[in-house]
Amino acid sequence: MRAFAALLILLLGTPASARDSVDPNASPASRPDFLGLDRNRDGYISRVEALANQEVQKRFASFDQDRDGRLSEAEHSSAMADNERRILSDAVITARVKAALLAEKGIPSLSISVDTYEGEVHLSGFVKAPDIVSRAGRVTATVSGVRSVHNNIGVR
Repeated sequence: MRAFAALLILLLGTPASARDSVDPNASPASRPDFLGLDRNRDGYISRVEALANQEVQKRFASFDQDRDGRLSEAEHSSAMADNERRILSDAVITARVKAALLAEKGIPSLSISVDTYEGEVHLSGFVKAPDIVSRAGRVTATVSGVRSVHNNIGVR
């Protein structure tokens, strides 16, 4: 139980500290992430400039509030805050899946790696029997917040 608590603190600690380091009310001059994307220094991030950051690029259309084809500093800040919420949500899902696998008897949970991105859980690692692979997938699918499971666990 202590190992799970330590794991949960470790998983949840990193996104929170990253979130606290970004001040959404800061001016663009004090936001290195914004300035890093605004290559022409016009105070906006174009679609081409957004290609440098996969997460900004992916959320570009949904955060271009005024539909002018570019992100202002405030729109960029909203996109980054949304990304931080996604990271935190994925960390919570990962912790829940690891806890569920740990609680399940007969599943060597320490041999299974769990990665989550936008609610999609990727399982990998090696176990001794094929039935463990399917059980791990079924257990993962029942966890709250899991949208889909990609079970890449191998048998040795």
